[in-house]
Amino acid sequence: MANYSFSEDPKGGVGMEIIAKDQFDMFNAAVGALCLFMWDQEHVKEKVEVPIAWYGFDVPTTVVGLLSEILYQMETGGWVFKRFVTHSLEEVDDLDERHRRKQLKISGTAYGERYNPENHKKRFDVSAVLLPRLKVQQVDEGVRLYCVLDA
Repeated sequence: MANYSFSEDPKGGVGMEIIAKDQFDMFNAAVGALCLFMWDQEHVKEKVEVPIAWYGFDVPTTVVGLLSEILYQMETGGWVFKRFVTHSLEEVDDLDERHRRKQLKISGTAYGERYNPENHKKRFDVSAVLLPRLKVQQVDEGVRLYCVLDA
């Protein structure tokens, strides 16, 4: 089980730190911590499974992309999520006109339900997950992620 914490980032925003045993655990914990930061989780039920997939050029850009996609789904799709389970993280060779190098693709499932103002209480607004100052590094416990939420 991963550990997470939030703190005020010295340059602005909210710092989110995750210490996880491996990359899959890091991705799962990052989504869970983001959802916990944004929503009172007491009344969020895992009624629906929403498949989520995202691409990045490396692990840091894949983390930011995944968290940004979760934010997008919550803001425009009307979802409130409780957790995420990573199914795969693979290097793909889906080259097109815009992307001329190999990418990482993360696929998984977000669990939650449609937003209902009578049941769901928002704790904090998050408008973005910032790539600057994002760090993913190996530590004795496994993997450490630090990113800044624009909250």
